[in-house]
Order: sequence, then structure tokens, then C-alpha cells
Amino acid sequence: MNSLPENFCIAPFTQCTTHPSQSFSPCPYLGGTVWPGEYGNIHQQWTSQGLADLRADFLDNKQSPICNRCWHEEKNGKRSLRLRLLDPKTHHSDFAQYAQPNTVERLLQKITTGVYLKGPETLTIKNGNVCNARCRTCHPGDSSRWIADANKLKEITGKDYHTVNKTEINWSPKQLEEIYELSKNLSRLELFGGEPVYNKQVNALVERIAQSEHCNNITLYINTNGSVDITERMPSVHKFQAVEIGVSIDAVDEHFNYIRNGVEFTTVLQNIRIWQNYFEQHDTKYFIDSISTVQIQNIFYLPELKSKVMEVLPLAPYWNLLVEPEYLFIKNMPDNIKEAVINKLSADEEFNDIISVINQPADLHSWENFLEVTHALDIIRGEDFAKTFPEFHTLIVQG
Repeated sequence: MNSLPENFCIAPFTQCTTHPSQSFSPCPYLGGTVWPGEYGNIHQQWTSQGLADLRADFLDNKQSPICNRCWHEEKNGKRSLRLRLLDPKTHHSDFAQYAQPNTVERLLQKITTGVYLKGPETLTIKNGNVCNARCRTCHPGDSSRWIADANKLKEITGKDYHTVNKTEINWSPKQLEEIYELSKNLSRLELFGGEPVYNKQVNALVERIAQSEHCNNITLYINTNGSVDITERMPSVHKFQAVEIGVSIDAVDEHFNYIRNGVEFTTVLQNIRIWQNYFEQHDTKYFIDSISTVQIQNIFYLPELKSKVMEVLPLAPYWNLLVEPEYLFIKNMPDNIKEAVINKLSADEEFNDIISVINQPADLHSWENFLEVTHALDIIRGEDFAKTFPEFHTLIVQG
């Protein structure tokens, strides 16, 4: 093989996303939950049959259904994680470790010789469900604080909107030791939630790696809700080769506080400024950007969100399209609401791909579920969607 197939993805050959339950996936898009926890350690996950089959599909230019999220985004004109990691046509990458002139040549050699099977270059560790927030877009599997609300939601609606037989899941000392050993050969370590900065186990792991010499070879990526000061919980974080932080910002002011229940918008902005000053004072290479989960509750307010984010960060948010749960999927809005949203968003061409998704056929049963879940959670949490989002609520009433 002298070139990469059109449908190729680099992820299964270079990175692994692992979860404390011992489930795993090839990338964070899939949440570390594609394959169940039947393998005792990360090396066994890396050499598993499921991952081998996925690699074979990519080498055969097949679009595996496991990766439907990327295929769906690409179909709607959006650059998926697959293409942002490494575009097999142009060889362009948004990631420094792959944005090298010899990346493809080096990758093909590793595939031919099987050297890649020694272990991943990038390790993404999911944080179990240890979290300090109850985001409207979340569920008990990613936030232990959601467990009680999920049970109450079932009592009120009589429906299983979320799996509720969840307990808090976190890393064991044995698992953390394995991750530390693997970190000696990593070029990138990624931390995802729950909320990694809130997790004492994750903080201790980062500090241990930061005190080692091999931290100088690692880019640390932290995906965070922004509620906890990284520099306080990980005081040696500046020692890594580089630090990248993706902050989840889905809305502004009281809209944010509603969607990201348990997190305050003013706290997030304050922490971003603290991090910027900290890394500049330590002369650490860093980058902070925002990730906005696009869903029904914030879809009408994306222009305001973009404007606010660009006051504190260099780029507009990365628009992360929510597909599940379907009751928050933006395509599942009634036509009158779609028309009003499209009219507002069309003033900025950056939202064109989002508009194309909105225009997909709606499942109005999911819309009814949206109304039901929103009302039930308002009762549970003592909140009021109508008062928090009056303009959007007016569209709902008019419909």
C-alpha cells in the first residue's frame, strides 16, 4: 500500500480511548464505550479483535457503522474528527503530532511492519462518571450527579429516558499505574469527563507524570467544563511539552447556568483568564479553545454565544453537533421553529452546515419528548425554561 484509502482513519492505528469500566473505543468521539470491558488492561484492548477488524475495514476503504458519527458529519459538510486528525486525501491535520511532512510515510511503514501494535501514541482516558455538574445534555453514565435526577425523571414521566442503574465509576490504583507506564511512550495524553479536573484520581496521575522526565515529550489535552481551576488541582501542569484545553461553553450567562447545571458562567470566564496568565508566566506552550454542544436548547442563541466567546478566546467555538439523545437533536424541531432559527443563523455563513442538519426531516415524537423532559427536569431542579429562554419559548407557544 503506497497511499491511504479515501475512507481511512488514523485513529485505530495511533490512539485508544479507554474507560475505567474497561470498555474502550478508537477515539473520544465514541466515548470509550464501543467494546465492553472484557479485556483486563489497555494493551489487551489495543490488540483486541474488535479493533483489528476496524483497522481492516479502514484499510479496505470501508465505512464501518461503528464510525457513523463521522460519516454523518461529513455527509452534512462538516469536518469530522476523522478528517481533522488526518485527511487521507490532502494529508492535512489539525493536530501537531500528525501535521508533519513524513506522517503518512511513517504511518504506512508502521502498518506494514506491525510496529503500531506495541501501543498507542495517543491515549485518551475517560473519567468514568465523576463530575460536579448535571448538564442537560448529559446522563448518569457521564455524570454521577445525574443519577438521582434520572430516577426522578422516570418517576414523573414513566419512561426510561436514561439508564439509571449507575453508580460512581472511577479509576483503580492498578489502572492508573498502567496508564502511567504507558505515558512513557506517549506523545499525547487526553483527559475527558465526567469532569477530569474534579477527579482526584486524575489530578494525582497528571501530577505524577508532570514530575517525571517524560512529561517533556507529552502534549496534555484537557476537556473540561471550566468550573474547576486547573492550576490549583494540577499545580505542575506547566511542565508538559504543551497544554491544550477545550472548555465546554454551550451558552451565555443564565442560559449557560441552566444548560450546565452546577457550573457558573462567570466562574468559567474567570478560570480561563487564570489559565492564560498562568501559562504565560511559566512560558508554557498552550492553547485554549471552546467546544459548544449544539442542541435544541441553545440553537437559537448561537450568534450571541459566538460573539461572547470571541471576546475571551482567539477562535469561534467548535460546533459539536449533538445527535443523542434524539429529543435534543436539532433536526427534530417543528417547521415553524426551524424557519425562525434558520432565518437568524443564515446571517453568518459559519452556520451553514448546522442549517443543513436542521433541514433534515424531523421526528416530531422526539420533539414531544423534548417538551416532556424539559418540563420534568424543570420541576426536579426548580428551574423554568420559559423564563430562561423567553424568545425561544415564544416560538414554541406560537407553534
